[in-house]
Amino acid sequence: MNLIKLIILKIYSIISTLIENFLFKKNSNTSYLKKEGFLKVKLNEEVLKKIQLEKKIFRNKYFKILIMDESQIQKILKKIFVINKISDEITKNTGFNYKISYLILYETSSIPQDIRNQEIYANHWHFDKPYSRNTIKMIIPFDKINQNSGAMQILNIENSKKLKFDKLTPDLKFTGDQNDLLIFYPNLCAHKAGIPEKNFSRKQLMLQLNPSNKWCYSKFLYNKQYNIEPKFPLKNLFESSILL
Repeated sequence: MNLIKLIILKIYSIISTLIENFLFKKNSNTSYLKKEGFLKVKLNEEVLKKIQLEKKIFRNKYFKILIMDESQIQKILKKIFVINKISDEITKNTGFNYKISYLILYETSSIPQDIRNQEIYANHWHFDKPYSRNTIKMIIPFDKINQNSGAMQILNIENSKKLKFDKLTPDLKFTGDQNDLLIFYPNLCAHKAGIPEKNFSRKQLMLQLNPSNKWCYSKFLYNKQYNIEPKFPLKNLFESSILL
């Protein structure tokens, strides 16, 4: 990534963070999530049970999107944020209400050794730079994820400031089942997708959340499943939303 692009992304992140803090921040409390950059939560009720898929779309040979219908998306959001009260948990830990800007259910497969140096599906250490420092992501396993499944790896905020990620032990490898939820700051925590072992795969739901005046979700979540994850999410302020 060239220097000019890095500078532009850094400026965007700083400005968008300041705007969100001014418009939406409710408190400045300290929490484990804000200190470490990630938090694993146990759900009281499974949210992806008995999901029926509309279709599967291959983005590449090793990554496929599992498309859900609109009614299922609405049920999933209600189970996560209302029934399991995750919206309350997030607001308590971050000081913000959020808008669910993007959602995708996907499956990753094993990558052959001779091409693992390539960027296939975020399988190298990285930050999500075109986001504010307040953007959070959530991960929920669709099937049980263990070490063979290519568990996602994350460094905490402090270790993410170091330059040689490959010489560090991940602070978290996210394993679990449908009762487990991972919340993290993708702009602050270096992270990467683990690569499943041969004949294994990893299926999980990912949600992108950005600060908002009230808890809500994008009116266009269903259609967004077909697209790559949106960047520069501050523009989502002007997008039609539905209250949770």
